[in-house]
Amino acid sequence: MSATATDLIPVRALNQVTYCPRLYYLQYVDCVMPTNEHVEGGLHDHRRVDAPDLKNKTRTDRGTATSRGVALSSERLGVTGVLDVLEEKGGARYPVETKHGSAPHDADGKPTVWDNDAVQLCAQAMLLEEAFGQPVPHGFQFHAGSRERVPLEFAPELRQKTRDAVARCRELAALDAPPPPLPPELRHRCFGCSLAPVCLPEETLYQLGHPAPGADAAEKPVAELKKVIPMTDDGAVLYLQEPGTSVGKRSEHLVVKKEGQELTRVPMHAIRQVVVCGNVQVSTQALETLAANDIAVAYVTGHGRFIGSFVPAPTKNVSLREAQFRTFDDPAACLDLAKAVVRAKLSNQRALLMRSLRGEGEARGSHEYSAKGIYGLLGALDAQTSVESVLGIEGQGAALYFGDFGRFLKQPPTGKGFDFTTRNRRPPRDPVNALLSFAYAMLAKDCFSVACAVGFDPYKGFFHAGRHGKPSLALDLMEEFRPVIADSVVLTLINNEALTPDDFIVWRDACSLTEKGRRAFFAAYEQRKATVVTHPVYGYRMSYARMLEVQARMLAAFVRGGVPSYTGFTVR
Repeated sequence: MSATATDLIPVRALNQVTYCPRLYYLQYVDCVMPTNEHVEGGLHDHRRVDAPDLKNKTRTDRGTATSRGVALSSERLGVTGVLDVLEEKGGARYPVETKHGSAPHDADGKPTVWDNDAVQLCAQAMLLEEAFGQPVPHGFQFHAGSRERVPLEFAPELRQKTRDAVARCRELAALDAPPPPLPPELRHRCFGCSLAPVCLPEETLYQLGHPAPGADAAEKPVAELKKVIPMTDDGAVLYLQEPGTSVGKRSEHLVVKKEGQELTRVPMHAIRQVVVCGNVQVSTQALETLAANDIAVAYVTGHGRFIGSFVPAPTKNVSLREAQFRTFDDPAACLDLAKAVVRAKLSNQRALLMRSLRGEGEARGSHEYSAKGIYGLLGALDAQTSVESVLGIEGQGAALYFGDFGRFLKQPPTGKGFDFTTRNRRPPRDPVNALLSFAYAMLAKDCFSVACAVGFDPYKGFFHAGRHGKPSLALDLMEEFRPVIADSVVLTLINNEALTPDDFIVWRDACSLTEKGRRAFFAAYEQRKATVVTHPVYGYRMSYARMLEVQARMLAAFVRGGVPSYTGFTVR
């Protein structure tokens, strides 16, 4: 995505590019617009300024005429914007900008204005000068937090800095990828930034300075980076599975009904995803509202097959998808990515295997034939020269892993437990395989949503590239998380006796969960995704749900050339 010389740049963008060029790129080129408490606070402080009934209306008080929401544009300057407040007094006009928070103070203790805010205010003054043909030597900034009104002189140096900011915006808009994160001396600006969970500045800089780990990655120390992203995710996943129910919208709530009777009502702001399982109807009004609030709706069959997602309009960062297709058409890049993903998957399978069998001999189960076999496959991975051979390594690892999977299952004293002999699917023919297939379907829908949220095309992958009609990239992203999320949920449900054989239905050699069984599964699955773990590379803790997005965003950084390699997630 690029801008032409005739595109007018929002005045607000000059503030962002002066504060952080990477922030400008993500917000105005990639069109990523998340919010946090600081953004919400700014919107609250602007509620009077932005009120539609006050825009372009002038009122006079004590000789000062005040107009709010004044829109101005200039082809010559190349900028456009809306002034918070335009004041006129004694024949002079000047802008007044409202900012959230308290005013900074200089060395003498006097209130002042941040450099990026000064550029924004100066651009407003230059728009006023062109619109009215008279000089605007000064303006004011009102800091809502400290209730201070600070004057600002528009000196020649500040005016040149403002013109330079316009030129910098055009330079960045022509790039195919974001610029690097801020240097160390300015890294404090990342904390509190609403785009930090997307930008991942500390993680990106660490990846730039460290090559991708090999088979001995588990032996290397973690980075222990400063965490600039939230540890938890807002909102819950709403699962809808009772046959015959319908979902509608009333005010800012989703209302679930059956046969005309209201079953439940859920506030829209409390939801981050909706999962429709089986015969459930969702109204057009509800879908429209969910899309407007960036809430995805995933559809799965009652047997656990992921059908697809109803998601908001694709993100506008077309350059990422262009880079995705270029990179995934490069055999060398696909080979490197396939090795990283399979290395992580094998490592996680081996870790789960050793933990599950640790009570049968040595402390960690590393003496097991399957554990030794997977370790050998990890050592052979770097020597592979094609994605097909890497796929063969992955298949050998799966055979070793599932060859012992039945031993992971605890048998209850009643003897009414579950047996597993081999992996089967399409359809699964026994309860354990039914659980595994259902868990993989849930993980696939989450990876599909993450891929869409980051801006990828979920159907263009690098490892499962030959699966036409399949969400290949979603399947690629989920590989490293199969053992630690999906398989772990299955083992938890069985070994904790949260499910019994009565929670399954077998019909014509096909096995599936009952409605009660699915309800227990959904609870365990969301609990697993909320589990907080330490990232093996970056060293700070986050939930598995957040980990899915972090990995997808680091893959995006690799695809766009922002980092030299991609590292899969492994448990330690």
